[in-house]
Amino acid sequence: MKGLARTRMRDGLGIIASCIIGATVILIANVLIVGAVTLALSLTGASNTGPSATEVSQALAKQGGTYTLSANMVRDLRKHNCWALLINKDGQVTWGLDVPDDIPTSYTPADIASFARWYLNDYPVSIWRHGEGLVVVGLPKNSLWKYSFTSSFKTLGGGILLVVALFFADLVVLVVLARLFARRSWKQRDDARNEWVAAVSHDVRTPLAAVVTDASELLESPQLDEAERVRAKRIVTKSQETAALLADLNTANRLRYAMEPVDTCDVHLAAVARSVVASFLDGGTGGCELELAVAPVAEGVCVRGNEALLKRMLSNLVGNSIHHNPQGCHVTVSFDIRAGLLGSAFRQRCVLSVSDDGRGFGAESLSTLRKKSGDELPEHGLGLVIVRRIATAHGGRANFTNNEGCGCTCTVELPVAVRRT
Repeated sequence: MKGLARTRMRDGLGIIASCIIGATVILIANVLIVGAVTLALSLTGASNTGPSATEVSQALAKQGGTYTLSANMVRDLRKHNCWALLINKDGQVTWGLDVPDDIPTSYTPADIASFARWYLNDYPVSIWRHGEGLVVVGLPKNSLWKYSFTSSFKTLGGGILLVVALFFADLVVLVVLARLFARRSWKQRDDARNEWVAAVSHDVRTPLAAVVTDASELLESPQLDEAERVRAKRIVTKSQETAALLADLNTANRLRYAMEPVDTCDVHLAAVARSVVASFLDGGTGGCELELAVAPVAEGVCVRGNEALLKRMLSNLVGNSIHHNPQGCHVTVSFDIRAGLLGSAFRQRCVLSVSDDGRGFGAESLSTLRKKSGDELPEHGLGLVIVRRIATAHGGRANFTNNEGCGCTCTVELPVAVRRT
């Protein structure tokens, strides 16, 4: 039914939202891990490759036609097995420190352009200008990887789009896997619940029927005195209440797990209300007065649904007021139409209301009834939980409130289907 479909949709959207949050958290965690590792390497000196050409150029001074390098810089270069040289504007090496034997002493502009971008005889190098020349600082072979990357903005944009597409592809896979695991979990849970309810129903129904039969026969025995007859009548009444509770448990389970027949038709709610009220008046209402008020505008209104379930819903509402007010009260069943959007017929709602002037709901019961419908059934008030589930299954909602003076009101809103002519 519609309510179950909405529940499944909410569950699915919850899974998608959880996957999006999970993917985002994973992405943030990866970024933080990479950042932390990079910072740790920087702090521990793992990424320190020695002085740069800029630092060497600043520490290199010319005194009387001779170039000298500060003692600290020399020590730092040798600590990292680095070497350095100075090339003048004519391409000749005019100064050097620990320069390997396989490094040339003169260079053309093409040579300089080549090693400035890549390597100098397989030595990774960095360069920086000094006066009218260039300072070259080299590291040992195979100590540093150099790679130059260039890309057009169009290609770069395509790469970014590819990363985004891969992220969403991974997210889709994550959602599908989560959905499959969730479906499996739902099925296992549903099967366990259904097996449990079926076992309870089978084990309790037969002995309960025997108790009701024996107690009913005992009531008709002329040998019973008045006190025993009262006790036998109480046994029959309580056994019937237990049977009704068992039926409520089955109905709640069937509604939750889509086991209830979904055959629907146009149901005339005014006729349903009259039928339910008449059945209570015929069977007795204890010390309660029962009144039915159907608004003229609601007489020809139908809803799309299951008539048996709608009767059960209204019977539970009326029965709740009668059973919880043994001292007696006035119960009013009303049926009206709530106008749609901007007073039009669009999204009109049928409003079924059962109100009494009895003792009302307790704070705990009211809190339970206002909770979001879930898998677990409450210890008390199962009949009203079924009311809420039947309303939800028909695309409507149920609301439970205490009246300002005394008593309570249970209101069910259902979408209007058609009007009878």
